[in-house]
Amino acid sequence: MARDIAPFDKRTLRQRCTTHVRDLIIMGGMRPGEHLIETRLAVDLGVSRGTLREALRPLEIEGLLVDDGRGHMLVRDMTAAEIREVFEVRGALETLAATLLAARSDRGDTSDQLRAVLEPLRDETLDFATQIEADLRFHEVLCQLTGNNTLRRAWQQLIGQIEMMIVAAGPLVAANRMRYAEHVVIADAIASGDLASVRQVVGAHMDEFATKYLMDKELTPEPPLAPARAHRASDFDRT
Repeated sequence: MARDIAPFDKRTLRQRCTTHVRDLIIMGGMRPGEHLIETRLAVDLGVSRGTLREALRPLEIEGLLVDDGRGHMLVRDMTAAEIREVFEVRGALETLAATLLAARSDRGDTSDQLRAVLEPLRDETLDFATQIEADLRFHEVLCQLTGNNTLRRAWQQLIGQIEMMIVAAGPLVAANRMRYAEHVVIADAIASGDLASVRQVVGAHMDEFATKYLMDKELTPEPPLAPARAHRASDFDRT
């Protein structure tokens, strides 16, 4: 009888390690401010420390990990000043993107595309990681649809910091901020073609959530969650 064969995972060992550590951070298995114990993590993943360090570099570039100045990596813990700065830049970029889209003759089609991207957020049973992905995807597509690659790349440089704000807030708090209703108003404003309305809606969106994430800095952090999934040795098999 024929035996089922698992699909071949084309990702490199390093890429699989990167994905695994990102999952741990996003799902709360590693909390903001926590140091990575490289020796222990390398053993857990069944890889060399050299491979692990290569795997951590993309997460440092993304902004999920930072060097503590003593050669050790820790999960980024956003300061209040950094949160303000990120929302100031996000607000400028996304207001520009939305006004560019609203000024175009195809703004109706564009707003429909944005609503389609938002559809997953209608599902209130989404797991936290998928919810984050869907939320960030909407904002990225908002910038991408302008066709302005400089704008899109500038926004993408903020992804890691935005993720860390959400992770620090925790699923019990942040999940209620990543809803369809809070985002579809941006697509509706673009469809209207009213540039003043677009600026007001995007500005209000950024102001509201900047205030909420700044308030989170005053709250006691939630306890760590279980990792997104248990480590399986086969995930990091060298063969």
